Amino acid sequence: MDYLPHLLKYLKTDTQASETSGLHPSSEKEKDLSKILVEELHEMGVANAYMDEYGIVYAHIDGEEGYPTIGLNSHVDTATEVSDTDVKPQIINSYDGGTIKLNDEYKMDTVSFPILKDHIGHDLVVTSGDTLLGADDKAGITVIMSVVSRLMEDPSIKHHPISVCFTVDEEIGEGPLNFSLKKMGADYAYSCDGSFINDIGIKNFNAYGVMINIKGNAIHPGEGKGKLVNATMLLHEILSYLDVDDTPLNSEGEEGFYHLLGVQGNSEECHAAMIIRDFDMEKAKARIERIHFAQKEVEKKYTGLPFSIEIKEMLQYENMYNYLDPNCECIKKAEAAIKKNGLTPTYLPIRGGTDGATFTKMGLLTPNLGTGSYNYHSRFEFIDLNELEKMIDILTDIVRI
Repeated sequence: MDYLPHLLKYLKTDTQASETSGLHPSSEKEKDLSKILVEELHEMGVANAYMDEYGIVYAHIDGEEGYPTIGLNSHVDTATEVSDTDVKPQIINSYDGGTIKLNDEYKMDTVSFPILKDHIGHDLVVTSGDTLLGADDKAGITVIMSVVSRLMEDPSIKHHPISVCFTVDEEIGEGPLNFSLKKMGADYAYSCDGSFINDIGIKNFNAYGVMINIKGNAIHPGEGKGKLVNATMLLHEILSYLDVDDTPLNSEGEEGFYHLLGVQGNSEECHAAMIIRDFDMEKAKARIERIHFAQKEVEKKYTGLPFSIEIKEMLQYENMYNYLDPNCECIKKAEAAIKKNGLTPTYLPIRGGTDGATFTKMGLLTPNLGTGSYNYHSRFEFIDLNELEKMIDILTDIVRI
């Protein structure tokens, strides 16, 4: 498979998830890419590929008998922070280390984005500055589809039986919601949803989603004495109990954070969405407790006035390291394949989400692998095509016997 036309097609397909719809998948347009992938798998000769009612794609490729079945996973949806509508990828051939002009407003250079220094001389795909690129996780999809194509075209490559699964709604923490271990039918798996192609992700955040819903009491401000309770100001007071430095801006490695995703409101009612992340579960729970403490303090301050505060939290996924044996076969195979391709394996903490975390908790060990794409969830996303090609080789060697 000539992967580049397929990658560009995937990137141009709008599959942005929705935080608020309550549907499954959260946006019907996620199925648009799922349908494309099923069609392409059929064209490759994988006749059993199908999309279920939730938009999840499953497919199975026969391999050598007596070997474990290896699962391969990526997700079709894209993040919610920046638009995914009308993506216009730009290709930078042999990046020279200079400034990349995305559009008249946005640019990338090695001062603002030092990681670009590691990609000088490589071919890059960048955005037009107006949208996400969708590299997360359409680069991962491209890697998996390219490996499947290679195996189907070249029967001389002896390989494990393979199960492929492309999930939906990973970006809103619901990727595993309707995922079926039985349909996947793998003994262990890999999610292709990271950046560095020599990295094996085996440790990730414990992740909570938090919704804060506040009802105030709206009245003409000139008559507000003892009556007007401003819902948006109550949210401000709750947030004031949190450490202002305890944010993604000031954290790295295995440090956790609070992150306010968005606020909608006025004086009568206010709704806020947050995420809480920490590699240590007890610290994550302590952050939840801090928010409830803030709620109680604010409620005491305004006792007797007409208002209400509701805070709901949901555990989105846990640290897979709690369930994963670092010496298991799936990790050893990834190490060997990375070394075979001239790279040194690393084990960086995953400062984000991956379906593999919940798959692992469910009993399907699923470490995370890189795709050669960077600056996720932003208009500054880019894909290193040279690294993506190398990752296709690495993943081929993982499933190879």
